[in-house]
Amino acid sequence: MKNYLNKSVMVLVCLTACLTLVLVPAPVNAQSLPVAMTIRVNPVTSSPGGTVGVFAFVTNTSGAKLRTTATISSLSPCGIETNLGYNKLVLNPGQTVQVTVSYPLAPDACLGVYAVSISVNAASGKNSSAPISTTAYLTVQ
Repeated sequence: MKNYLNKSVMVLVCLTACLTLVLVPAPVNAQSLPVAMTIRVNPVTSSPGGTVGVFAFVTNTSGAKLRTTATISSLSPCGIETNLGYNKLVLNPGQTVQVTVSYPLAPDACLGVYAVSISVNAASGKNSSAPISTTAYLTVQ
């Protein structure tokens, strides 16, 4: 009986240890993004044939010099993507730059909500990351 009790306790301890390894997540080294961005459009509502200003800020949040390209694009409700422009940037740690573009809407532009985005491939030295982007919305009516 004592042998059975010892085996039961050992199985219980082993099972508990195994479940702890499976159920408790291992610590992960969190990586912060090397870039912070904001974007806005003005005006937020326009009509076909109008002109919209696009204003974005890009900040290097890493501790190293950052070389990247910021690309601004628009996606219409009709599914048409338009490249509005790009800027090659070299940012020191903590530096912020403003990127602007004028967006003339076509006279026959689709009506609806447009997604206007800025994206960067954040690369610091030989390290690179997936594209980072943020979006503002423009209503064409």
